[in-house]
Amino acid sequence: MKRKIALIASGGDAVGINSAILPLVQHAESVLAFHGGYDGIIHHAPFMLNETEVRLAVASNRNVLRSARSQLAWQPAGRASIRRRLRELDVDLLLVFGGGGSLQAARCLQEEGQPVLLIPMTVDNDIPGLDDTLGFSSAVGVIAQALDQLHGTAHNMPGRIYLLEAFGAGCGHLALSGALAGAAHAVLIPEIPPDMHWLQQRLRHCLNAPFGYGIVVCAEGVAGSGRVMAGSQGGAVALGQQLEATLDVPVRYTLPGYCQRAATPVTADRLLASASGQQALQLFQQGESGLVIGMARGQTTCIRLQAIAAGKRQPDPHLVVAARNLQMIN
Repeated sequence: MKRKIALIASGGDAVGINSAILPLVQHAESVLAFHGGYDGIIHHAPFMLNETEVRLAVASNRNVLRSARSQLAWQPAGRASIRRRLRELDVDLLLVFGGGGSLQAARCLQEEGQPVLLIPMTVDNDIPGLDDTLGFSSAVGVIAQALDQLHGTAHNMPGRIYLLEAFGAGCGHLALSGALAGAAHAVLIPEIPPDMHWLQQRLRHCLNAPFGYGIVVCAEGVAGSGRVMAGSQGGAVALGQQLEATLDVPVRYTLPGYCQRAATPVTADRLLASASGQQALQLFQQGESGLVIGMARGQTTCIRLQAIAAGKRQPDPHLVVAARNLQMIN
């Protein structure tokens, strides 16, 4: 009997997963797919993925798997129905593309007897032990491009502060990397509590410099005072209003928002996905499960679900040092 693998994308969407799916549809014996994340296993019919369709989608920001946030995976009865449905379909392994919440649900399913592998897909880049997650590099590119354009308009019309709010939930990885890539003047991240006096002095210096403007990247975890709800945006406006009142200069806002999730996947994401998908194929063929697949220090790696389900990744210390050397962080 052919061994069967089922694929889902769970949680907030991010680009790049098509490259990970390609080796699976090309070489796995039998592949089923579901739209709608964990809940889609119950609520949607499975479908087959065509190799040509997936290959043509590698360069697209439209994933061949549609994602969704799950309700069933957080309930014991819901997970039991998911396991039952997969048994009815003779599925040997469930491969999940998702972030931290999806990882915790995958751990529960694995512990309850459903073999699972997970390839991290999140612009937050918050999975401990891995270099990057799928979609992160492409999202950094969106922020960097926005900052490039802000430098242009700020040069043309100086005397203003520009405040860009980045995604990232309660983590600052996306804001920090985007700020460095786009040469912002300051970046605020949840992991390093912002010093408002320092920020004001930094921006005064920028306004008085020959270029005459300041650009700040603010992670949504800072903008929302650490209480980040999915889909909420605009928390940085309160910070901007405070700066405007203190410095007596106009503040202008940029919210890339959901564009950060839907860039054309950059080469780094495609290569990460290709390596992760190939590793998932090998593990499936070997009968392995209970693992998170990714890259660490440039090498493909696998980490037990239980080892990282409750962890939180801290900012790259080298990037923090780089930002401090550029006077971006207090």
